[in-house]
Amino acid sequence: MQPENEMATEKEIDELLIFIGGFEKWPLLIEDCRREVVKYLDYKSRFNLGICSKEDQKTVEKTKICVKSVEISDNVKSHCYQINQGRQFVSYQFTFFSKIDSEFQDNVTVRIRFPNGKSIKWLFSQLEQDTRVQWIHFTSGDFILRPMAKYPFATSQIESLPVCKKVSIGADDVDSFDWWLKKCPEQLYFLQLTAYSANRESFTLPPDFLNAPRVMQASKIRFGGLTAFSDEQLLKLKAKSMSFESADVTDKGVNEFMKNWACGNGVDGFKDLRLWSTTVRNPDLMFAGSEYVEWDEAFFSEQWEFVERFDRLYDPGRRYQIKSKVDRFESLTLGFYDECVKIFATGKRAEKNGEAYTYYRIP
Repeated sequence: MQPENEMATEKEIDELLIFIGGFEKWPLLIEDCRREVVKYLDYKSRFNLGICSKEDQKTVEKTKICVKSVEISDNVKSHCYQINQGRQFVSYQFTFFSKIDSEFQDNVTVRIRFPNGKSIKWLFSQLEQDTRVQWIHFTSGDFILRPMAKYPFATSQIESLPVCKKVSIGADDVDSFDWWLKKCPEQLYFLQLTAYSANRESFTLPPDFLNAPRVMQASKIRFGGLTAFSDEQLLKLKAKSMSFESADVTDKGVNEFMKNWACGNGVDGFKDLRLWSTTVRNPDLMFAGSEYVEWDEAFFSEQWEFVERFDRLYDPGRRYQIKSKVDRFESLTLGFYDECVKIFATGKRAEKNGEAYTYYRIP
């Protein structure tokens, strides 16, 4: 495995060259030594080395490379690319209309990020019986992106993605999501699944798929489109941050979720939950058995900076603080919005001059 934080420095490479006697003796090194050198190279350097000879190609192929995240886009219709120029952010929006969609059918874009901050992006497409791979490139600040209709699973050479931490997949069917997820480790830091189907509103991720360990154990989940999460599944999720739409999560399920947190039985380090649904919510059922207070003028006056920041991020609505039964200085913010219930871990214990108090912040 290559180092997780960064590639080798120029000084370290020079020291390594001295140790192995320079690259003129490279062919004399045994395979283990060659692989020890290759593991410090970035992807581009590995690629350049791999085309030097058949032996170098074998060495590169046998040396594992650490991947931080993989992003797969299936049937994408638009993309927003943001770059940082000094203190300003410049955003480019590219939308592909139906008149040119036919030109870019049957392809998929895959972006792989490495621990050193660099990334590569590939375009996979079907070329008769073969799979064509092209690198997506940047020119004059423009971002070139080509959508796909389907990925050639039958001819894919991808066996596994064992060290991926972040996965973002856009697909049209459950089988595609399932195929990619099974290549990933069971413990993911971030998981985003988005439905790009023309019938997106009728596409639903089923309960059996959502029971997969890669979904239930992910630290952060974002699902675009309908899901069939149940109350029981909501209570078993290990995510600290989650956003999804489900008509099957009831007011009672939300109530149990908050009571678990209040009693110290929730997910350790919980940050936020955004539950989207057209269901008309009943606050009384959600509050049952909980100690809570509604935001009032006194709260606005005492915590005006927090309230101001909160309202900038989320439209004003009916908001409440759900108090912890374990630590009276900690609490959740529950907000009711159009078609969405939002829960944030905002109240945190803090100390000043030896005295405890509640510090409110947006996670």
